[in-house]
Amino acid sequence: MKFITILLHSLKYVLIGGTIGFGVLFFMNNSPMSFNWSEAQKAWAYYKDEASRPASAQETLTHDSFSAAVEKAGPSVVSVSAIRKSRVRPATDGRKGDMLVDTPIGVGSGVIVDKDGYIVTNYHVIKGSTTVAVQFSNGIRKKAQIVGVDQTNDIAVLRVNIKTPYIAELGNSDEVKVGDDLLAIGTPFGLFSNSVTKGIVSSINHGPLYPRIQTDAAINYGNSGGALLNSKGQVVGISRSKFSVDQGDEIGINFGIPINVVKESFDQIKLHGRVIRNWFGAELLQLSREGYEQLNPPVDFGKGLLINRMEQGSPSTEAGLKSGDYMIEFDGHEVSDMEHLRKIFIELPIGKEVGVRVLRNNEIIETTIKLRERPQH
Repeated sequence: MKFITILLHSLKYVLIGGTIGFGVLFFMNNSPMSFNWSEAQKAWAYYKDEASRPASAQETLTHDSFSAAVEKAGPSVVSVSAIRKSRVRPATDGRKGDMLVDTPIGVGSGVIVDKDGYIVTNYHVIKGSTTVAVQFSNGIRKKAQIVGVDQTNDIAVLRVNIKTPYIAELGNSDEVKVGDDLLAIGTPFGLFSNSVTKGIVSSINHGPLYPRIQTDAAINYGNSGGALLNSKGQVVGISRSKFSVDQGDEIGINFGIPINVVKESFDQIKLHGRVIRNWFGAELLQLSREGYEQLNPPVDFGKGLLINRMEQGSPSTEAGLKSGDYMIEFDGHEVSDMEHLRKIFIELPIGKEVGVRVLRNNEIIETTIKLRERPQH
């Protein structure tokens, strides 16, 4: 009996000592058994913050949305109306002579790119107009001056005589990749202000010297001149056109002008009132692999450009180039593709003489082109 009493007392002291030891290890810093109070406090704070967060904000954490991009860029997109004064002869009011009236000839969209009231849109939106009106997202409507146009790239620069606080953030279209998300924002049919459609970048670099962005985001009549946005709300292009493949205009391919091309034109129009651009004067095409196999002597696949059509009186015509020539070198650079040639070409000063090597009838021919400014239409 005495043995059992001693055993129980021993177990009691072991349990008490173990409990005290565990408690010391639990609360002692740097102990492998210690409780991490700081992590517990962070978890509790996150729980309280999540519980108090509005439902709409919680949904943002788990659902993709481009509302932030639209809110950022939307106020910088305007509606553009092209108006032409027309003469009509009154039929019933008894007055003699003709009367001038304002006739709407087109609607489109535009993007504010400068705090001093400069707006870019498409040239075809304002072509033939005598007056251009701009309506801002806040409902204010103003007449706009046509500062200058770039017909080659279908760009027009307008200016309104007010300070414009809503300025678009311009991105870098050289960073745009096929498959990127893309938003188109504008005023389709002149009725639905800041209407947004979503798609992806389908293709890039259409056009011999002046590339295009192809997208499956819907671009309807009235969207021309509006913004193409990336997911950050930056403008990476200006909506341009829809190429329809059916009479009902239901199936088509949509194009935009890369914003880097727009920047080049805008800077020159703002400074000179026009785009001062070298004139080459020939349409260039890139061959398929089958086309390369027909060249003699052979040219590496992906090198050179075919001269398809000549412009009368152009520098290339005067230099003796002909339709069907295959250009393999321009100004000392091997020509790889149309985008490569564009980057070389736009850096050349007006009036420079450049050497060109072409393949013609199985022979390499060298000539010199004296570039000059493209005539203003």
